[in-house]
Amino acid sequence: MIEKILKDWKKRVGNNLDYKNTDHLFELGSMLTEQGWDSDIIGILIENLKEIDIVRKKQPDGSFGSAYTVKKHNPDRGQQLVKKDASPEDLEKVDKGEPIDTDDEESIDDLIQADHQSADDSLNMTKTRAKEQAKEKGKKDVGLGTPESRAGEAMVHKGLRLLKEGKSLEEIKKEFTKLVNSDDHILNSTTGKKWVGATMATLKKIDERIGIKNIETISWDTDQGRKSIGVDPNLETSSDMFVKTKDGRVVGISLKKDGVVFLNNGGWAVQSKKLVESLRGTMPDEDLQKLEKAMSLKEYNDDLLQRIQSAAEKISVSEIKDGLEKLRNADPTPSVFKGKNKDIYFDILSKPEELIEKIKSGKLKGNDVKAFTKLLQVYHKEEYKEIRKIDDNLTKRAFDAINESEDAKKGMKKHIIKSLHIAETLGLNEETKKGGVDGFITTYGIEPDGAVLNEETLSTLLGSKFQQVLAEKINEVRNGDASTEDLNKIIEESIEIDYESGMILFRHENNKKYPLFYMTGRSRGIGSSPVMELAQTPLMAHSLKQGTFDTDDWDEKSLKRFENDIKDIED
Repeated sequence: MIEKILKDWKKRVGNNLDYKNTDHLFELGSMLTEQGWDSDIIGILIENLKEIDIVRKKQPDGSFGSAYTVKKHNPDRGQQLVKKDASPEDLEKVDKGEPIDTDDEESIDDLIQADHQSADDSLNMTKTRAKEQAKEKGKKDVGLGTPESRAGEAMVHKGLRLLKEGKSLEEIKKEFTKLVNSDDHILNSTTGKKWVGATMATLKKIDERIGIKNIETISWDTDQGRKSIGVDPNLETSSDMFVKTKDGRVVGISLKKDGVVFLNNGGWAVQSKKLVESLRGTMPDEDLQKLEKAMSLKEYNDDLLQRIQSAAEKISVSEIKDGLEKLRNADPTPSVFKGKNKDIYFDILSKPEELIEKIKSGKLKGNDVKAFTKLLQVYHKEEYKEIRKIDDNLTKRAFDAINESEDAKKGMKKHIIKSLHIAETLGLNEETKKGGVDGFITTYGIEPDGAVLNEETLSTLLGSKFQQVLAEKINEVRNGDASTEDLNKIIEESIEIDYESGMILFRHENNKKYPLFYMTGRSRGIGSSPVMELAQTPLMAHSLKQGTFDTDDWDEKSLKRFENDIKDIED
């Protein structure tokens, strides 16, 4: 019977029959209706065609019988998987008793097992093991990011598996809380422990948007995990993990612990180069060179030296001696002088004439800078504040260079827009689709219920006028009349850069401007190398929870929470 149905079906749609093509399935339904089939039976048949496994039954003597079809392979019933998601051609071969090119069941199971083991290893990571792993060379089969972020992402991976196994959220939270409080665990810190609450919020949001009961396979972003669900290991995607649903769709998920998401975060020298490279091709080489020079550490170090020299002109040798004497008699010792280098700093300050000469000649070493500026921090606060302005100047030089070039401004906006994953979120990235990912969402683990950025929330978030224009452009892109670049331009036009504050603002249709991203340079201590932070403010996550960027529509409690979060960034 199957052979006849397939033969008649091919007459209608051609030999390139695709049993997952909605048009082909429609033709099948029409054909069977014309042949007098019951509509309920047709519905069941079409539903079964979307996902049919071919299996063999294990016999008492250990051999396997003839191949047959089932809705879902069940190894607990002694079924050996021959072909998963069988094609019409494979079904025709089963009907004829012909041999079939088989999938490697153990290979798929092994891939899933390896992926889950990788996630569990990261979840159970200790600080000691993380240090050892950092020294190892070669591919480690783990996701990107720090050991802490990988452990947090793996917690979501494990949480989904535990929910599928029937555990409650309360049981899962208890298990994870115990884990992060164990000795030497990588997340046994104030910030690390926040991953437990973030995970619970994320699990709730994934269940709400996808449904735990609808998830078939859970994969982390490893080669094994990707292969197990049919995602190209070489595909460039922003997904931290994937889930394959029971209807065969693969959804990529970008996991964010909270509302502050970093685009660039790390040593200024490395991150500034990354930013420059991301802008290459969007602005003239001459402007790019100016930006690179403005962001160089040489400019930063020159500024630092000039400010230290200016402070030294106001601080006499006798004042340094008096300061050192106070430090030695202080009980307790000021916090900035506590630590293993205390004696080194005291020794430098005990030779004030030599220190001042080094400052004048510009032949300072790192500990010279730290000893002098720490003394200023305790007893000469105004001079110290002037030196601290090097951080603001570091960012200002970069923004001034960007502000001088229209192409640089456009390039910076493109860099920002790229981080929002617009094309992936709206399902417009053809490369992602070809690579095996059918959908994409970003989750924010904001307690208690999380937030999600998907096509629905993105389209409604930006305001009614924006939503209408965006919807029209999305249709044009899907029809081939526009590109994703055209789509991004709409959003770019609503973004402004405040070159004084370092804030990147979204201009809403209510004419108010909201801080969407910020960029800053920070030094963890004068004399230490500065770091760059280019990050998403909490606005996106808070707006997703409220359903709009327009803070006029937020409740007072939510608005106050957002204002406090923004204040933390500005401070």
